Amino acid sequence: MVIDGTREFQDGRGRLSAKASLRAFMTTKTHATYIDLRERILFGDLKAGDPYSSSDMMRDYGIVVGMARRILVSMKVGGYLTRSGPSYVVSSFSHEQVEEWRIGLGSLVEIGALRMTLSGGQWLEDFTRYVEKNIRHVSIDDEDFFQAAIGLTNMVLGGPNSTLAAIVDQFIPQVFFRLLWMADFYSERRGYLVEASDRFLVAAHARDLAGVRAASRLFFDGNAPGLHVLIDNMGKGIYPTNDRKNGFQVIETLASGSTTDIGDLRTFTPILTPLSETSLKASPVF
Repeated sequence: MVIDGTREFQDGRGRLSAKASLRAFMTTKTHATYIDLRERILFGDLKAGDPYSSSDMMRDYGIVVGMARRILVSMKVGGYLTRSGPSYVVSSFSHEQVEEWRIGLGSLVEIGALRMTLSGGQWLEDFTRYVEKNIRHVSIDDEDFFQAAIGLTNMVLGGPNSTLAAIVDQFIPQVFFRLLWMADFYSERRGYLVEASDRFLVAAHARDLAGVRAASRLFFDGNAPGLHVLIDNMGKGIYPTNDRKNGFQVIETLASGSTTDIGDLRTFTPILTPLSETSLKASPVF
């Protein structure tokens, strides 16, 4: 059995060694704590600007200081927490910040869609099969839909280890993907992802590059109003109810397809500092 990159052997009766059992427990505890804290942030138990420290986490979850610090680092990298002096606060999300992420991700996905169109062949066949199997007949309320959408994003960006996917990992924090999914609570209608996928396939098979661009923008522009309402409400302390089927119970992969490393202090620092942490006058967007 492999846990945290270390190979452990079972005894003759198939039992894990004590060391392996401890590591398995620690991994499970780390992931469970991360998932619970993430839900508390997204649904308002902890509100934007609330301080949260390793001491708070130790009190709330009964974990040791080392684990608490590692999880806090992961939550910051994921965009859920913001560094504030020696501690952290729950991140605040502004229109400007969300628009930077939305437009940035949309632009990179559009580039990927154009590259897929020009490549044609197997790429388009794989895309079609993926949508039919994992997205078209899955309820948007099911977390399986969310995970499938992340997988589809990875496919359009060029697959695992592609340059575009690596850029997204560095540029777009995981919290934005969750917010984009939650925006459906306030959207006037549903089905943008399936509709955009269908339009993309029609345009791609016809080598209609303008149609490919329009299909990509349909999804991101269609979800924008609901996303803005979500952000406005969160800023007012109004949060949606978590009524999703199996919702928010997994730690999804990154857009690149890589595993989200919870509690790894070697986790990267994003290339761009979020606008919420940067003076707009000192670092103008344009």
